[in-house]
Amino acid sequence: MPVFGRIRKVAFLSVFVIIVLISEAFCGEAGFFDDFDKGHWRFEALGGSGLSSGDKADRKGDYYFASSIGYEWPIYKSRGEVGLRWYPALLYYQDRDDNGESDTIYATALGPLMRWYRDTDHKGPYWELGVSLLWNSHQFRRNAARWNVLSEIGIGYEFDSDWHIALKFQHISNAQTRSPNEGVNALVLCLGFEF
Repeated sequence: MPVFGRIRKVAFLSVFVIIVLISEAFCGEAGFFDDFDKGHWRFEALGGSGLSSGDKADRKGDYYFASSIGYEWPIYKSRGEVGLRWYPALLYYQDRDDNGESDTIYATALGPLMRWYRDTDHKGPYWELGVSLLWNSHQFRRNAARWNVLSEIGIGYEFDSDWHIALKFQHISNAQTRSPNEGVNALVLCLGFEF
């Protein structure tokens, strides 16, 4: 690995550790974890298809299914929630891999999320952001890494019955830690409930 690549990895990890330490200090002072015991578990099942990107890594025939479970708690006196989400099983079907053959990739991911509701009762419409570290069984087409980042943004609706439905845009990429790094983009539909 070139020296520049190693320096970039060390710099990336250093910035990540600094952000975590600063966040921990800030969150403790702001009462970020005061309502942790008022949290809830959330299960979600999702499925979607790859989006056409017009490059060599065109994902038009790809699709995937996943499930997630997470613990979320309200942010002190607000309309927001934060949490930690785990994708224990993510199955991604590639219409063709780098050798032109179809195959299935198995993955798992873990990371933080934030959800913001229109109302303080945490029901009705919401938007969410999430980012997770993802490990995959083998490489995605035109992506040189087995460790990737899953980033997502979505909109949804939380019903009074604690069921929810959401539409998300998800992006999987190795964050330029290796080349090639042609990302996986997908539009997914989610259905879940809290308990």
